[in-house]
Amino acid sequence: MPGKGYRTTWTGDNVKRQVAQASRRGIDVTLARCIGPAKNLTPVVTGTAQGSIMMKAAKIVGKFVTGKWGSWDVEYFIWLEIGAHGRRAYRMLQQTADAQYPKLPAHILHEMRRAA
Repeated sequence: MPGKGYRTTWTGDNVKRQVAQASRRGIDVTLARCIGPAKNLTPVVTGTAQGSIMMKAAKIVGKFVTGKWGSWDVEYFIWLEIGAHGRRAYRMLQQTADAQYPKLPAHILHEMRRAA
């Protein structure tokens, strides 16, 4: 019928902001859950190697949400992680990432529901 139609209010920008914020919080939860297990996997209990494992909070940068975690400021940590000169690779970060990263979608979904 002419003259009849539907009217909608666009809220897409708000939805995008909510998804970005939930993604940021979900990434932070995931990364935070990597820290303890990775520290527990270090081959020797030292404040240096264990203390270097940390995260930097996720940020929204343009269309992307990024977070970082790992070992900072300890140059020999890479050799513990990947091994060298016939020494064992401990893969503390890799093992932890393999266990925690698959949980990221659930963490984001939880944050979306929490925000609703």
